This record gives sequence, C-alpha cells and structure tokens, in this order.
Amino acid sequence: MNIAHTRYLAVATLLAATFFIFPIPHTVALRNLFLLMLIGMLVYLRREEGPVAKGSVAPLHNVEIRMLGILTLWMFVQTSLWAVDKAFSFEEFTREWVGTLFVAWLGYATTRRMSTNAPVYVGGLPAWIAIALFAHAGWLLVFQATHWAQTGHYALGSTPYGDYSVLSTSINMAFALLIADLTVRWKSSSKLFPWSIWVTRALFLVTAIAVVAVKARNGVITVAVVLTLLTALLAWREHTRWQSNRGMLVGLVALMLAASIFVINFKTDPRWATFVETIPIALDTQSHKAWLDKQQYPLSTLPSGEQADSSAYDRLAWGKIALEGIASQPQGYGYGLGGFGRYIEERYGVTGFVSSHSGILDFTLANGLLGLLLLLIFCALLFRQGWLAWTAGNPWGLALMLILTNYFVRILLDGHFGSYRLKMVALLLGILYGLAIWPQQTTTTSELPLGHKNTS
Repeated sequence: MNIAHTRYLAVATLLAATFFIFPIPHTVALRNLFLLMLIGMLVYLRREEGPVAKGSVAPLHNVEIRMLGILTLWMFVQTSLWAVDKAFSFEEFTREWVGTLFVAWLGYATTRRMSTNAPVYVGGLPAWIAIALFAHAGWLLVFQATHWAQTGHYALGSTPYGDYSVLSTSINMAFALLIADLTVRWKSSSKLFPWSIWVTRALFLVTAIAVVAVKARNGVITVAVVLTLLTALLAWREHTRWQSNRGMLVGLVALMLAASIFVINFKTDPRWATFVETIPIALDTQSHKAWLDKQQYPLSTLPSGEQADSSAYDRLAWGKIALEGIASQPQGYGYGLGGFGRYIEERYGVTGFVSSHSGILDFTLANGLLGLLLLLIFCALLFRQGWLAWTAGNPWGLALMLILTNYFVRILLDGHFGSYRLKMVALLLGILYGLAIWPQQTTTTSELPLGHKNTS
C-alpha cells in the first residue's frame, strides 16, 4: 500500500464517518471532531504535497460562485439594515450560513486536493459517502424486520433513532446518488462508483424499499420529483442528440419507478385518505384556527366525519400564513428561523412559533423576496453547471443535479433549510461540484476499485 493510497483511505474514511453520523441525534461533538480531523488532514496534505496544480480551475471565476457571493452579501446587508433582532440574526448568519459555506468549501477543497495530487483516487470518494448514506436505509429495514419478528406486526415508519424525517434525509440522498450511477451505466460505458452494476442494483433496491418503509410522504414526493426530472433530462438530452431509444427507455423506467413508489406509499399511509378534504379547511385560516392553537381551536372534522390530516393541515395553513408574512414584510425579518414566529406574534399576538415547516418560506421570511430571487438564480446556475458537465461527458454532473434537486424540493416541503441537513448537503454538493468542474479523466471511476489504485 503506497503513501497516496493510505492518504486516500484516511480522507475517505473521515468523509464516510462524517456522513454516517451527521443525522444521528446527539452526535454534534463527534461530527465536529470528524470535520476538524478532515481539516487537519487537508493541512497535512498541503504541507506534504505542496500546493495544487497551477493550471487547476479557479472556482471564483465561475458564475455560480459569484452569485453565491452576491447572495451572501445581500444576506449580510439585509441583516444589517432590516433585521428585527440584529444580534440574533448576526449570530445565526455566522453560525449557520457562514458555517455552511465553510463546510461546502471543505468538500470542494478535499476534491481539489485529491484531483490534483492523487487524481486516480478522487472518483472513489463519493462511493464511500454513498455507502455511509445507504447504511441508514439498511439499518432502518433491519430494525423494522427485527420488530416484525418480535411482535408479528410490521410497523412502517418506525425508526431506530430520531423520527422518520431525520432518517428520510440520508435515505433520499443515497437514492439520488444510486439512481445517478444506474443511469450513467445504462446510458454509457461510464460509472460513478467502482463496483459491479449488480452491487448498485442491490443497494438501490434496498434504498427504494427504505424510501417507502420510512413512511415520509415528503420524502416520497421528493423522490418522485427527482425521477420525473431524470426522465425530462434524458428526454431533452436524447432529443438534442437524435438518440432516443436507450435514453427514453431509462426515462420510462424512472417514471414507472416513481409511480410505483408513490402508489405504494399512497396505499400504506392512511394520511392520504383525508388529504384532499383537508386542503380547503387548512387554507381557510380565518374560520379554522387549529393551526394557531389546537387546545383553544380543536382540529376540524371533515365532511366525511373523519378528522383532518393534522400534518397536512398544519403545513398548508402555516404556509399560507408565511406567505402573508412575506407580503407584510417583503424585505425580510433578518437571517434565522425567527421570521415566522415574529409575524404571528405581530399579527395574532401568539408566541412560541419558530418555523413554517417550509425551508423556502422560512428563508424568504428571513432574507426577503430579493434573497429568494438570488437563491433561485444560484440554484439554477449550479444546476446549469451540472448539466454542462453531464452533456460534456462528465457523469458527476448528473449526480450534482439530482442531489441539488432532491434537497431543493425537500426544503420546499419541509423546514430543512438549516442545521445538520444544510451542512450535510453542502458538504456533498461541494464534493460533487469539484468533480463536475474538473476534466473527466481526473474523476472517472470506470476502472477504479473501491479504495485501490488502478494499476492496469
């Protein structure tokens, strides 16, 4: 085992450990320790190997990075001028947003270091991450199967730790990476992960089952959107190249898979039965005020005689109230999750609210409509970079697009814009971005066994 291989294994192990413990409750100190160790490893590699190659890509020249800088500058200015609680917002801005940018840079810097000084190994890094994320899907199914064997009842939605939304984050990310690998293999001779296609198929099958077993409706919707987008990307790419047979077949399979996952979730999750009837009641926030205080205003009974879907009711009602708050203060309340609670306190005199349970609405309440516009432009430019890389023959561009879409859809439906979820996806996006903007020959894994140098 040579020195470069040993260093690669050290970096890969740290990344895998970090992604594995990211969503596990009460592991903040351990997570930070792993990140510090990764920083220390990069410092060590800098001293041992010297600077990266002079001809490497300068990301600051890329339009998406410049837009990220403009977004960050606006958030700083907005918090300085209009934040309701400037001390709180500056603390949140520094801890959450600046911390997230640093973690994203750390992912990019890791890729850049490996790409320039050990290019034969860099493509294997995401494979370790995929395994770490997949481990949560396997853990969930083993936990549920064990419970089934002990009680004779299979409890969909039961989890070994946290709640279903916590586990769903890692499972969805694993799903996006694995479907990207399968698509790349079916469409070309390339591959993302350095193992047999049968391994990817097995991992993907288990992960797809876990998407249903974790019983997170928003996770299922997110997966359906990712698969639908994949179909659209394949259709457009094949249309522009006049090569439609194989790509369209893959797209058709993706659509069928999306429909199957959604139908299974629809049949096994009883909350869908009252979803449609819940919508008009939830949107009538003046007549039905259970969203404000369920003890004072009990949840309404539907025309069918059943009780409204509490989860859907809260999210729809809070979403409407959040839109009212954005209209009331379009410049934003200042960075942090306090905007929704502040609007409700101002408008309805009730305290205790924090998030609207939509990350996008929370972000807009905090940073204003201009902040939302800049965020959308940044995401579009980052997506464009993935598209350009993929159409140029770099398979990591597809993984970048799917991971970005997976997170964006999820924060539209859930209040996941912050905390460990934001940092976890930022670290992965930083790594995938680094792989996507580098020449394909430095990032391919078509001949690279997991953790071993290609000597053929």
